[in-house]
Amino acid sequence: MEKKDNYPTTAPKKKEITIETNSNLENAIKNSVNKHKEYEAVNISIGADEIKQQNENL
Repeated sequence: MEKKDNYPTTAPKKKEITIETNSNLENAIKNSVNKHKEYEAVNISIGADEIKQQNENL
């Protein structure tokens, strides 16, 4: 019985092995930290607006 590959996929047809170097890892860490700092800033802003709204409702 033959194997049929008739389903959509984003996987490459040819197998490949990749090696992650330190520079890639360092960039990933920096990007992750920067994104986290952005989220913290937005959460502080939203939290301040929420507290303001709750105080106005009293």
